[in-house]
Amino acid sequence: MHDSFLAKISIYNLREDEMKGQLIIVATLLFIPAGQILAEGVKQELDEVVVTASRVEEKVKEAPVTINVISEQEMEKVKPRNVEEVLRRIPGINSSNLGGESSLTSIRIPTHFTNPYTLVLVDGIPTSSYGSGSSGSFSEINNDNIASIEVVKGPGSALYGSNAIGGIINVITKNPSAEPQIKLWTELGSYYQWHSGLSGSASGDEVSFNVDLNYINSDNWRDHSAVDKKAGNVKVQYVPSEQSLVTFKLDYIDFDNESSGSLREDDFNADWRQSYNTFTYSELQKISPLLSYTYFFDEAEFKTTLALRNLDQEGIPSYSIRPQGPKIYVGSYTKTEKNDIDLQFLYSRDFDFLTSKIIAGVDFENGDSESDTHGLSVNWDRSANQYTGYSKGALSKSYDVTTKVGAPYLQFQLTPVNNFKLTAGGRYDSLKYEVDDKLGTGDSGDMDFSHFSPKIGATYDVTSSVNTYISYSEGFVVPTTSQLFTSSWANSDLEPEQADNYEIGVRSSFRQQKVGLDVALYSMNITDKIVTKNINSYVKEYINAGETSQQGVEITVDLKPVDYAGLALAYTYANNEYDKYITDGIDYSGNTMERAPMHRLNARLAIVPMEDLWIELEMDTISSQYSDPANRHKYSRPTLLNLRANYDLQEWSFWAHIMNLTDQEYATYVSYSSSDDVTTYLPGSPLTLMAGISYTWGKSK
Repeated sequence: MHDSFLAKISIYNLREDEMKGQLIIVATLLFIPAGQILAEGVKQELDEVVVTASRVEEKVKEAPVTINVISEQEMEKVKPRNVEEVLRRIPGINSSNLGGESSLTSIRIPTHFTNPYTLVLVDGIPTSSYGSGSSGSFSEINNDNIASIEVVKGPGSALYGSNAIGGIINVITKNPSAEPQIKLWTELGSYYQWHSGLSGSASGDEVSFNVDLNYINSDNWRDHSAVDKKAGNVKVQYVPSEQSLVTFKLDYIDFDNESSGSLREDDFNADWRQSYNTFTYSELQKISPLLSYTYFFDEAEFKTTLALRNLDQEGIPSYSIRPQGPKIYVGSYTKTEKNDIDLQFLYSRDFDFLTSKIIAGVDFENGDSESDTHGLSVNWDRSANQYTGYSKGALSKSYDVTTKVGAPYLQFQLTPVNNFKLTAGGRYDSLKYEVDDKLGTGDSGDMDFSHFSPKIGATYDVTSSVNTYISYSEGFVVPTTSQLFTSSWANSDLEPEQADNYEIGVRSSFRQQKVGLDVALYSMNITDKIVTKNINSYVKEYINAGETSQQGVEITVDLKPVDYAGLALAYTYANNEYDKYITDGIDYSGNTMERAPMHRLNARLAIVPMEDLWIELEMDTISSQYSDPANRHKYSRPTLLNLRANYDLQEWSFWAHIMNLTDQEYATYVSYSSSDDVTTYLPGSPLTLMAGISYTWGKSK
């Protein structure tokens, strides 16, 4: 770590008086006698088993990376309506809810629509095509089928390839229950929100299954922001022998989300519930079957997985509506069909020599994406302050992109001395885009990228309760097909972004896991960063012209000595700067990146006033953030409070949640356009009440 970085991390450098006061309050709470508080938080027990860090099961303390786990117990208590709601309980997460089920999430790096710095997996399989952003794909997941979430921070390209610069979010779905169960639930809320679901699960000697059906319908609180989502999941496990396991899984999503979009500052302040848009939307149908076979040897494991993804998507995104000249407004309609095949092979083996392990595998992907785009001529009604209609023009872009990936990887683990484990490995990614511009107006042909991503790290058990780790890793992000070909800002000459990351941390669990403290420090640099260049007042282009540095501290505190109260804290210090960024003759080097608050604190106080009744008050506060790279425009989001209560009565469960308890008006995404001299705000949700009930036949007592 650089000395300048260490000097910056002092909390005495806090810039906002409000943040100072809140941190002082939290610090005071930490000095309450330990016997008076218990946490219900994001626990990192040292012996907890995870699968994402090495692609095989291992204990948290054996992985030389920062890991956070949201357990099945916590998912059941929080009952999040989208994944973003629960991820903000983890330090280092940058997340913006875009309305309804849509969100934009990244790890350690400020969120942006076009930068896919976080890889999202479901049961270890990518949710989107190689070279496509997946940080907004949580709308394609059935929230009620999530068992747990593992978040691995820092570049993960040494095992997972492109897009894993910031880290990896692995959603683990529910397995069949040991005893037969059927669960029926429903939830109603403000703004005509209705969520409901039915699930069933059972296990036999050889065959087990889990089925989960889910429906969401909401008019939502803003104009033109309704959501309709249908989700279904089936998982069947077959045990042909004591050494083998066959798993079949089928996921289905049908999703329709109206897109209300952002507001200019004056309109946001006048009425943050309004929308300029009356016809923007996104429709998506996705089906994802998976078949895996695992064979367990005495000291080894072999697993092969075949996964398919079929996605049909169409829509008019709100961000495509823009001025093209004085009193001229345009937009775009895009229809996309994607078919991907993922084939994975993995072999791991334990050796007695130095208590070592080898993990080897290869990932293949073959994907085909057909995309057609039509330009729109948009009608603007000044008196109504809305885009009221459009006419569709001729086909402006039509691409067929085939993606072929082959990526072998290898990782070694060994223990040269007691309590010290060394891990090293790497992965070589070879990618080919085969591009067919069916209109003959753009680029056609083949485009190849290749990259080797190494990593090395070590863990050391200081005591049975304290574990430390240190690591170095590299990552990369290939340009997306949108950045290269299909978007209005496309540039086929782009190169991959590259990152190197240094990390050190300590994990601790005391008093029979009743007190936990995790601290991680990291320093990462990204080169060849893809940024935008203004061609004129209305046209931009993607270019490789940036270098950034990300440095930070992440702290998780969990205290749980007694049964009747609890405290959990997640604090993030993050310094995100442009080391090199010059565009349109303006030098932004040395400036803070936009949408990059330096401090964030999420605190949860939980009480259990009586058996089976759980109440939690959550506070989420962030320091101010710039909305432009020139650092001339700031936004300070108010502190948000959420209140949750759950009560279990035998087979019945009842819950009530009040989100944004103090009804703050705030924005989840703020952006400044220098060409228009306009700041736009994407409004967050006002006070929202949700209440639900469930009944479970066969529920464990």
